[in-house]
Amino acid sequence: MTLTHPPVLFRPDEAIAADSTLIIHRPRRRRWWPAAVAASATVALVAVGAVGVRQLTAPALSFDGGATVWRTAPDDDAGVHRVDNLFGSEVTVGFERAGAFSAQVALVNHGRYPVKVQGLPDRGAYYYGLESVEMALEADGAPQPFHSFTLRRGATRWLVLHFRFADCDLDHGEQVAASRTSLPVDYRIYGVHRKEAVPLRHFALSVPTGHCDHPVL
Repeated sequence: MTLTHPPVLFRPDEAIAADSTLIIHRPRRRRWWPAAVAASATVALVAVGAVGVRQLTAPALSFDGGATVWRTAPDDDAGVHRVDNLFGSEVTVGFERAGAFSAQVALVNHGRYPVKVQGLPDRGAYYYGLESVEMALEADGAPQPFHSFTLRRGATRWLVLHFRFADCDLDHGEQVAASRTSLPVDYRIYGVHRKEAVPLRHFALSVPTGHCDHPVL
């Protein structure tokens, strides 16, 4: 309890009637809920940020449709067999020592953000390897040498992949085919560099397996 003025003593005959104000200080209660709300908000922002980063750096790229596969030219399908089923198509290319084959695929950006595609870095798949890549704006467009490009939301870019078989006499063994259902893509999204295995939707690329003394690595 605090007086508004220091006490003064008066004699009874000198006393003057006056009002006095008393100020009572009550102890302050500590409020816990602002700190709790701030902590909850911080945790929520961190969680949302983590989800956002994952969605941002893992765009929905895919190779859509069915691949067009040929040997030395688009009308050369010697040794190329296609089997269609409910899940899509499986294209099998017969092994030929040091032989070449090509595949045309459509790379589509199903995500919400533009993606800068920089290349397909995986060069070796044991039985065959990726030699070069060309690209075209349309399926029947003239191919041109590959260079980095930006694939916007919903956009499609056609890629022509040129492969070459290993230089060996393949011992086929049990004649089991090795299927491939994805291809690695090197890309950047808002400055973040990533490498992801992009799925081959609705088709798979297969080659015979066996022992090879000079595999493509």
